[in-house]
Amino acid sequence: MAYFIVISTYHHMELAHIKLVLKGVANDNLAKPVNLKVNPNLQNIVDSFNQLILNMNRHSEEQRQSEESKDELISNVSHDIRTPLTSVIGYLGLIESKSFNDLGQILKYTHIAYKKSLEMQNLVNSLFEYANVQHATSRLNMTQFDMAQMLDQLSADFELEANKRGMEIMVNSIPDKIMMKGDTEKLGRVFNNLIMNALKYGKGATHIWLTAEKKDKEVVVTVANNGQPIPEDSLKHVFDRFYRVEDSRSKKTGGTGLGLAIAQSMVQLHGGTIAVTSDKTKTAFISHFPIAESQD
Repeated sequence: MAYFIVISTYHHMELAHIKLVLKGVANDNLAKPVNLKVNPNLQNIVDSFNQLILNMNRHSEEQRQSEESKDELISNVSHDIRTPLTSVIGYLGLIESKSFNDLGQILKYTHIAYKKSLEMQNLVNSLFEYANVQHATSRLNMTQFDMAQMLDQLSADFELEANKRGMEIMVNSIPDKIMMKGDTEKLGRVFNNLIMNALKYGKGATHIWLTAEKKDKEVVVTVANNGQPIPEDSLKHVFDRFYRVEDSRSKKTGGTGLGLAIAQSMVQLHGGTIAVTSDKTKTAFISHFPIAESQD
């Protein structure tokens, strides 16, 4: 009888101690897990409470990062829109105040305002596309298609622009026909962005290579050019939204800094991955797409 009284008293003491510790943790904003070892029955309560703290802290950190991400997005969008908007207002203001000499000057001002308006439209469209592909309910319209044929079509679409820049687009597929399932509209957008990136930023390049290779359980698609390499310290950031390797170069080319972020998101929607390598001989964006046996 004395034994049960001792055990009961001990358990009550443990329970009182747990209550005291939990109250102290609660007053400390649930910041730290409880470092407490008690008998197995009560330990389950402590362990569950610790798990609750960990989950709440993780959720709080995710919220903090999300808020920081939103703030960064707003800051970047505001900065990127302000510059062309200022130009539009400025040149239209000159026309409004009749600060021009002749019709030719009016046409010059309106042309600049029009080009700056297109920059803003491009940014807004890219933002909408990025937000759409990031949305949890974003869906894929999966169809059977030939990846080799898609690359051939993309090569034809960009042939004229490549020639203007002194580049040649070369396509290679192993095997000649690669049938797979995917959302052709989104995948087309991926490779469109990658090719545009090579055209705009592959300074000094003479060739752009589009290659596709079917392996055991995946299709590997590479978009590469032999232009100026990406600085090593920039490689890990190229898929970050609004990241630009060279701000001045992006201003000249009208880049939004969202093209590669959009491409990465669309590849990931297909269950794939995308990476970049760059050296003095070649810069390559390599996408891996998993394929099921039924797609062979």
